[in-house]
Amino acid sequence: MRDAKIEKQTGQHTERIFHLLCREKELTKQEIAAKLQMSMPTALQNINLLLENGFLQECGTAGSTGGRRAKKICLNPQAGYSVGINIALHGTDIALTDLLGNVLRMQTFPQVFCDEPIWYEQFSRQLDGFLQGTGKIVGACISFPGIVDMQAGLLMRSHIFGLEHISLNRFFRAIPYPAMVENDANCACFAELTAQRDTYLYLSLNRSVGGAVMYHGGLLAGRSFQAGEFGHMLLVPGGKPCYCGKNGCADAYLSPDVLGMPVETFFHHMEADQPDAMEKWQEYLNYLAILVTNLRMAMDFDIILGGTMGIWVKQYFTDLCKKAAQYDRFARDVDYLIPCTCAEEACAAGAAKLALERYANRLLEDQKEIL
Repeated sequence: MRDAKIEKQTGQHTERIFHLLCREKELTKQEIAAKLQMSMPTALQNINLLLENGFLQECGTAGSTGGRRAKKICLNPQAGYSVGINIALHGTDIALTDLLGNVLRMQTFPQVFCDEPIWYEQFSRQLDGFLQGTGKIVGACISFPGIVDMQAGLLMRSHIFGLEHISLNRFFRAIPYPAMVENDANCACFAELTAQRDTYLYLSLNRSVGGAVMYHGGLLAGRSFQAGEFGHMLLVPGGKPCYCGKNGCADAYLSPDVLGMPVETFFHHMEADQPDAMEKWQEYLNYLAILVTNLRMAMDFDIILGGTMGIWVKQYFTDLCKKAAQYDRFARDVDYLIPCTCAEEACAAGAAKLALERYANRLLEDQKEIL
């Protein structure tokens, strides 16, 4: 029989290695030991254990330093899967990712959300069909446009769907795996997280303007779970009315609705050099420049621009940076503005990534006797 103390230590070491590789993707054995401040013999023992049982795999070699090249280790992508679900105005997006966070497939179901039993029943059937034949699902995360309190098990408020104080158990009963619910902007923000960039602001320029704060790899929620509500920062005192009841909020100036037509149509007009569209776009970029420079002054973080408008802004990034430079006299270069890497799939992909972060350890828990 294995010594209980040794067994506990082994479990702790394998968990730390496993979660490190969830974040870092691939490392050499020496890098794993150094990052976890673990002795090399202990690291090797636990890495080999995870390799033998199919949780890790070798994935190439590190650059040469003159001697024998060290092999890199990564998670075995086929050891488990996570599910990201984005409930939006247009319908529901479902994404399946492997343990490396790669989106394997995604599907949109056009059924518009309503807090009625029939919706949850249909959603459960759609999810079952989508995941048919998939291997071990470690967990799921729902991205939802609203303020979520997971601790209390409540969707506190969703302006888009006109809901307040909805029990999250309604969603959990429809999902046969461990699941969580998170704000949609937080999910999109998490999709941008990498080992190289773990502290930034995410500005979500969707129909409802919002955002999120990432700090050293963790989402900041705030006292009332409203950190990152950049859309309700005052941009123009006494300005346009906002749906929140105030006047002059950033949302009233930076939502795609201010374009007065479908986004695709507006940018067709831009391509045709139509004066009205070009003038409106310059006004939009000016308000956006004011907001991002205010955010920079407040937090001194990089700012990732995402959402529907964030995707379109990529084409005009030089113009935006020039406008931002007029308001920011503290930065030599406006190099803190960054286009998003995830586009339309950001919320669902980020939700799946969050589920992997939260629930990946289930793979090890299910195999405790082996490890």
